[in-house]
Amino acid sequence: DGAKYICAASVTLTQLGVAAYVYSLGETTYALILLGLLLPQIYFQATLLLPDPIGNDVKYQASSQPFFVFGILATALCVGHHDFGV
Repeated sequence: DGAKYICAASVTLTQLGVAAYVYSLGETTYALILLGLLLPQIYFQATLLLPDPIGNDVKYQASSQPFFVFGILATALCVGHHDFGV
């Protein structure tokens, strides 16, 4: 039973950490985009993953995965856009 909470927390906390890092780079817009893409994932965790992780696995993945992938894309665009002083 605890595995579903570990799964949800690890995905959410990792993305929050990335959003905080992006914010620390001064890329506020990208950080807000990441937070916006995280909100639907938290909703799907609360409504699909946590109540029945086995029964709702496919539905949860199909619902939340696009937001996760767009978050990865937004992070890549941020890193590519950011001038690291090079």
